[in-house]
Amino acid sequence: MRLLALVTLAGVLAIASSAQAAKRAENHFGSIYIDHKKAGLIHYTVEYDENGEVETLRTRASLSILGIKLFNFEQNLREAWHKGELQNLLGRTDDDGKIYNASLARQPMQYQGALNDKPVELPGKAFPASVWHYAIINQTLLFDLKDLTLMHVKVTRADDSLTLNQRTIPTQRFDFSGDWTASVWFDQNKMLVQFQYSVEGHQVRVQLDE
Repeated sequence: MRLLALVTLAGVLAIASSAQAAKRAENHFGSIYIDHKKAGLIHYTVEYDENGEVETLRTRASLSILGIKLFNFEQNLREAWHKGELQNLLGRTDDDGKIYNASLARQPMQYQGALNDKPVELPGKAFPASVWHYAIINQTLLFDLKDLTLMHVKVTRADDSLTLNQRTIPTQRFDFSGDWTASVWFDQNKMLVQFQYSVEGHQVRVQLDE
C-alpha cells in the first residue's frame, strides 16, 4: 500500500519567508490525516541566514494507519537553499521496506546526483515538490523528493478560508493538476497551513500546528 506519496509531499520541503533581522532557526510541527483520521506526524526545522533567506531545512516524517503499522514509512530530508534556489538535497526514505537514498547538487545548467547509487540528472528549471515553499505556485516542472521523478503540472488559484482549531482564517488555495494532483493552502503571510491530495482512494491531508 503506497500512501507514501504523502510524506514525499510532506517531505517533502522548504519555506518562503519575509526578511528577518538575524540568523536563526525555527521548529515547526504538523499532523497527517488519512480519511479524516490522524495517522502520522511531521517535524521540520528551518534555518535562516542574516537576510531571512532559507539556508537549510531538515524534515522528519512518520506515518501509520489508525495506530496500526500496516506499513512503515519514514523520511529524513536535508535541503540547502540559496537565494530561493535549492543547492543540495540529501534524503533517505523507507517506503515500507523499500529504501530510497537520494542526493542532488545544483550545477550551472542542471542538477546532478544519484538515486540508490545510480546517476541522476535533472533540468535546472525543475523545482522540488516542496509545498512549504510559496514559490512552488509559480512552477510548471517539479520533481519528487523521494525518487526524483519529474512532474509536469498546471496551477490554478482561488481565495478560500479554513477553520483550524475553531478559528477561521483567510487563505489562498492553489490546485495542482497534471502529473501531480494536490491542493495547497497558504495564509496571508504566504506560510503553508494545509496540504491535501488523494491516493488509492484515500484522502490525505497534512495540517500545520499553530
